[in-house]
Amino acid sequence: MLVSVDWEGIAEEATPGDLLRLRPDAAARIWPDPEDARFAVRFGVPYSDGLFRILPDLAERDPASPETAFAEEGAPEPVDTPHGRMQPLGELYQADVYVRLDDGTIWVSDPDAEAEYELIHQDLSSLSYLVYKVAVEKPLPEEDPTPHDWAEVEEIIREDVTAWDRLPFESGAQFWNAYMESYPML
Repeated sequence: MLVSVDWEGIAEEATPGDLLRLRPDAAARIWPDPEDARFAVRFGVPYSDGLFRILPDLAERDPASPETAFAEEGAPEPVDTPHGRMQPLGELYQADVYVRLDDGTIWVSDPDAEAEYELIHQDLSSLSYLVYKVAVEKPLPEEDPTPHDWAEVEEIIREDVTAWDRLPFESGAQFWNAYMESYPML
């Protein structure tokens, strides 16, 4: 597990049903590292108002999770890619999310991107942290945020996430850089 923040505190403060956790059997099949599998079962990925949606066949169903927390499409079976065998995990923004089975790295396949698959995180904790940071840092509409406020939020997210994982915002990375410039962040 790459990101070592107070995950217990984050879980305690999360809205009921917001943490999309994996079933223990699914997590054990996907992550070669038992610590990563435990993280997937215990914390998972925040729903964050629909930024992340999990495949229902992998999820530990929490009755408090909204129905929109579950991806409508997607096969739960691993797929062979030019980058190795990958397990579909869910959807992130408008892209399909995968876990590469041999090392637990997180990839996306975005229909609007130049590359068919993009490596976006070194592990699940990094993905979870970035999705969490977007949810907690994003100003509320009633705060009437200015462009300066949005620039500050983006800087905070980039700095905090890069302290743990350089991949999401490194030079040449497309997915998260494009997301930061998209309408959900404005």
